[in-house]
Amino acid sequence: MSDVFARVGGPTDQNKDEVSAASMVTINSGWTIIDNTWLWRADHDITGSVVNSHNPVDSGMIINGDNVIAYGLAAEHTLGHLVEWNGDNGQTIFYQSEFPYDVTQENYGDKKFAAYKVADQVNNHKAYGVGVYSYFRDNDVHMSTGIQAP
Repeated sequence: MSDVFARVGGPTDQNKDEVSAASMVTINSGWTIIDNTWLWRADHDITGSVVNSHNPVDSGMIINGDNVIAYGLAAEHTLGHLVEWNGDNGQTIFYQSEFPYDVTQENYGDKKFAAYKVADQVNNHKAYGVGVYSYFRDNDVHMSTGIQAP
């Protein structure tokens, strides 16, 4: 899978034409290569900034397959874990992410979401060049971690 850009939300009015997705991409197959992929819950539309968790997306990517490699993966502003890695022997080489701007401590920080979540049952995983950024524009939010791994 290469050169993929996904955006949930868009040029429309979030107050009239809200859109949503559970996941932008879910990979169930093993031995998959992901190259140059950007998964973005839009942070603005024609009305200006997206606010109050409009255009909800739970996760940018969920990886269930084993032996998956990601090169140049980015996920931004989703309202759950930005990336959820459930398969064994996964590998990421360069990951960039940014937490959502429009959340609260109660609906995000207290739920212990992470930008990069490796599931507890995963036995082997490698990640190089992982970046997690936060700019909690609308509320004071404190995260316990940006990366979760067993």
